[in-house]
Amino acid sequence: MRHGDAHAGMETWRRAAYKVILIPACIAKSQTRGRFGMNISVVIPVCNAARFLPRCVGSVFAQTLKPDEIILVDDGSIDNTAALAAELGARVISLPNGEVSAARNTGIRGASSEWIALLDADDSWEPEKLERQAARIRPDTVLVYTGVRFFDDQGSRGEKPAIDPLAAARMLRFGNPIPCTYLVRREALLNGGGYREDIRACEDWEMLLRLLRLGRFEVVAEPLTAIYLHPDSLSANPQIMLLALDQIMETALLSGLHGLRRWLYRRRILATQLRSAALIARDNGLGGDLRYFFRSLCAWPSPFWEPRRFAMLAVSARRRFCRRKR
Repeated sequence: MRHGDAHAGMETWRRAAYKVILIPACIAKSQTRGRFGMNISVVIPVCNAARFLPRCVGSVFAQTLKPDEIILVDDGSIDNTAALAAELGARVISLPNGEVSAARNTGIRGASSEWIALLDADDSWEPEKLERQAARIRPDTVLVYTGVRFFDDQGSRGEKPAIDPLAAARMLRFGNPIPCTYLVRREALLNGGGYREDIRACEDWEMLLRLLRLGRFEVVAEPLTAIYLHPDSLSANPQIMLLALDQIMETALLSGLHGLRRWLYRRRILATQLRSAALIARDNGLGGDLRYFFRSLCAWPSPFWEPRRFAMLAVSARRRFCRRKR
């Protein structure tokens, strides 16, 4: 999911490899504009992920709707990421080691197309992904997202169809239900300020809240993006996630709310994210899940809102009791 030196997993998901065929830019642009009257730049932030690039970049070249360019932003890699990316046909922009938001912003600013397709270096696309998204675009559309498949070094970990944009808009106040599968209008990204570079997590969530004020979201519900799961991802670190939550709470999540309503929303958002932190800690064997569940219930103790939290707490307590008995 994040760009980084993850564990090798290139052959585990759909073991047939993509055949990388370099397509001249003039042909790609003709195909893209001719069929949909638009052009697309793919932006891939990466750091020490050479082992994933053939699958990732290969899935871009396999698209039935060819992008105009592939921009790979090499964020301080010390392996052969940049050389391999250039060999595969991507345009490489090198940065000193920073964070994923800075890498994405650099790629977005350097792109020449009207639309930006964001892709993490350890993820990949189904061949029809861009074409299906392009078909959903309307004059007021700023972003199109898809459902996802999950996989790791052991193989498939299931899939999650994308939810309806109206439901997603309601849920964005409390969490981010839209993984990074975005085809997004470049002008909207730039006008909205791009990604915040001062936070290490929740950057997609914060950016989506700003984009939501600028135009319409569309969806392709089918899982057309494959997301690689690995334990060293920042999204698997509940402490970093909660720190980022503090950074975006007042400016993004509570924007437009006042008085008692603002206080109530703050408590519910905190309860929701503490529940998520507990599940992340439990699923990754990090410990502290009971503490996060208790804090979630203290933030919003009502059994009529997210009652599953009580069952989740009971499961964590039972697991700890069983471990101690051993």
